Amino acid sequence: MAKNYATRDKMIFVKENDDSFVMFLPPDMASVREFRKELKNSLEVHNFCGEDILQVELAADEALTNSVTANVKNHSEETIICRWRIDNYKLTLYIVDYGKGFKYEPEKCSGACMDLPKSLRGYIDSIMRHQSDTKEHLPFSGVRQLHKNMGKGLHIVHTFMDTVKILYHTEESISDNPEGSEIMGSIMQLDFDAKKHSS
Repeated sequence: MAKNYATRDKMIFVKENDDSFVMFLPPDMASVREFRKELKNSLEVHNFCGEDILQVELAADEALTNSVTANVKNHSEETIICRWRIDNYKLTLYIVDYGKGFKYEPEKCSGACMDLPKSLRGYIDSIMRHQSDTKEHLPFSGVRQLHKNMGKGLHIVHTFMDTVKILYHTEESISDNPEGSEIMGSIMQLDFDAKKHSS
């Protein structure tokens, strides 16, 4: 079966088959929008419900934003790779970047932030209140612009996904705790099983 390719400027989307997809993205916030569109489309084709799609989109947006931010802070223009597979209502997504990575430390989150949301809207509102004072300059279509809504990204990812694994790649190895090695980037694995979330 022939693979489907689509390119937009420096972005490349490959549909390997009906269940497997990959995108090669520049470290630019415009990539987040394009990635979200392809991810959402693939979830809709696989009959994920609207609320599940929204949760996955929010978590994936935050994970990719973290990767873009890590690349920018590391002065890396290396391509970010997003690869995902959907099998029997289970999504597995990998995001590979060349930034230094961010460690998730739940003990550093405020108590209010760590409370489980009573509703999706309430949770989003509490995160937006926290993020309203955090801003950073990130590239958008090649132009550095002030990006609002920074912070709590990994917390959002952990809240909405069933499992989250973060590995770091070095010249020698891939590990969850690379001691004594220079971290070249991170590999984030996100899993979401829609069957666990169906009512």
